[in-house]
Amino acid sequence: MGFFDTLNLARTQVYVISFVCFLCPGMFNALNSLPTAGPSAQTTKDEQNAALYLCFAIVGLLAGGLNNILGPRILACIGGTGYALYAAAQYNIFKQTNEGASGFIPDSANIFSVVSGAYLGVCAGMLWAAQGQICLTYPTESQKGTFFATFWVIFNLGAVLGNTIGTALAWGAGPSGYAMNDALYLVFIILMAGGCVVALLIQPPGTIIREDQTQVETPPTNVIHEFIEILKLFANPAMLTLLIPCLASNWFYTYQFGAFGGYFSGRSDGLKAIFYWLAQAIGAWILGNRFLDNTKYPRTTRAWTGFYIMIGSSIVFFAGGAAFEYRASKPDFVQLDAGTDFGAFFGPFLLYICYGLYDAFFQVYTNYLIGAISNDSETLSRYAGFYKGTQSAGSGLSWALNGFVYTIPKNNALTSTTQFWVMVVPCIVSVLFFAVYTKAFVKDTTDESREVEEQKKI
Repeated sequence: MGFFDTLNLARTQVYVISFVCFLCPGMFNALNSLPTAGPSAQTTKDEQNAALYLCFAIVGLLAGGLNNILGPRILACIGGTGYALYAAAQYNIFKQTNEGASGFIPDSANIFSVVSGAYLGVCAGMLWAAQGQICLTYPTESQKGTFFATFWVIFNLGAVLGNTIGTALAWGAGPSGYAMNDALYLVFIILMAGGCVVALLIQPPGTIIREDQTQVETPPTNVIHEFIEILKLFANPAMLTLLIPCLASNWFYTYQFGAFGGYFSGRSDGLKAIFYWLAQAIGAWILGNRFLDNTKYPRTTRAWTGFYIMIGSSIVFFAGGAAFEYRASKPDFVQLDAGTDFGAFFGPFLLYICYGLYDAFFQVYTNYLIGAISNDSETLSRYAGFYKGTQSAGSGLSWALNGFVYTIPKNNALTSTTQFWVMVVPCIVSVLFFAVYTKAFVKDTTDESREVEEQKKI
């Protein structure tokens, strides 16, 4: 049986959406985590990402319903177009700054950058709604952690590949080597555009067969019904319990891709990013497959095991981060470079790998908890939209604070240490809500009749 003969199988569809995200948001993550050409380019990037995530928040909330109406293929195809435009805007900034050297960025380039970010926010909301339905709805109850982990591994390997190429190009230029050039930007643009083509392989949900031989059901719906159901999410006790974790789940990217990266030389920043995304892939598989889908234990036990892992990793990783920030605040601290002083580089490098593990744990565990309370395709599509929408609202606010409020031109930019604690607090609070959610809503199996009755009450 060839690949095209298996397109209506649940696992194959997870592979397809994974590869779409490998080419689109995976390459976006690689591009976004590479160092910028000076403070002015970083400010433009912050503004671009603020526009991106604020639009993502609005569309993300609505896209779950839109996905139920139009289907994941259309949303993923349209969604992929924004990533190539985003890369083109980044390339424009690169050329305006004399190809990596710090320089003045004209208003026209800033406007194009912000508009491309806003358009990508609309597109990303669509793409991630399609992804959410596929990864949450198509697995059986015992596969939800594994299927999402599979997606997260493949998706993040896109960022690993992109950062590997960029770092290899920059390494020979010395500690201040800049990773990007004309050819690499062109590669990013072409690969991201290719994601739209791969999305054509996504099949209608009603034709998908799960591995227990059940078929995904897609009841008829309409715009008014979907709009009402999306509004109900804000009265849904389970979703409201996860509101803070959803808001916090990308909040820390501003620090990890901004202030923390400033402690490293250009080429070393790219090097650590390779292993950050690789750690994401490994961490997702370990938590999702080895723990959350370990069928030797009931689902409630597995959910609490994930909670304990979140507690332990929060304490250990953020304690290490606080120690590093204390050291980095000393006057004798110098920028870290793996080529000239690997010993000084190695500790912060390991810390960044831990941040990658933590992000994977956070995303996999949150998605697992959402998937644990329903098996219904339409419901999970809306839940996925709520998750990505509120996640992007938090991320957009985080980028906006650095891009528009606390900035270098205004002489009120937040210190790296302050940004660290701004990152930590929402994550710690989120762990408390994970406990409440697990206690109140996670059961050993999903009772579909009870689920229907609870939906009627909302």
